[in-house]
Amino acid sequence: MGKPGKSDFDKIIEENYPRLHRSISAYLAGSSVEPDDILQDTFLKAWKKMGQFEGDSGIYTWLYSIARNLCIDEFRKRKHEKNISSKPVEEFEFAWDQFTGEDNREELLLLRKAISQLPELLRTIVVLKSIDGLTYPEIEEITGVNQQTLKNRMFRARKELAEILKNMGVDQT
Repeated sequence: MGKPGKSDFDKIIEENYPRLHRSISAYLAGSSVEPDDILQDTFLKAWKKMGQFEGDSGIYTWLYSIARNLCIDEFRKRKHEKNISSKPVEEFEFAWDQFTGEDNREELLLLRKAISQLPELLRTIVVLKSIDGLTYPEIEEITGVNQQTLKNRMFRARKELAEILKNMGVDQT
């Protein structure tokens, strides 16, 4: 896209808000942090820092980085609070919701719960790769973690998800 200016900001919000909302909602699943609050702060911060956006990365990866950092800051502020979401994990929309029928609804709900139990970085990688469909180079831009480490952590995340699902009584054969 190059280096957008503030005059492009309405279009940036329109094009990126739905996807960013879906990803941040999945990232925050099970927490008491509201995705709409994070996104409002994200776009406000992006507006203020638009002049600092170099255009080397995609606008979405830049916005996601801002949103993720705001989530981490919020988690730190709330680390001593009880971690109860105002929205159950079951109600979060994932990108693949549209491709599942009633037959898979229960499995999808269990998968959502399992993802919400992953450690922060593993959850980030799963959300960005499996839900948002980003490539490893794009995920590297967001997280600052090199691609080989990301692949290793994705492998670990899959193993942890399998173990969590096994503990939930999900037959994975």
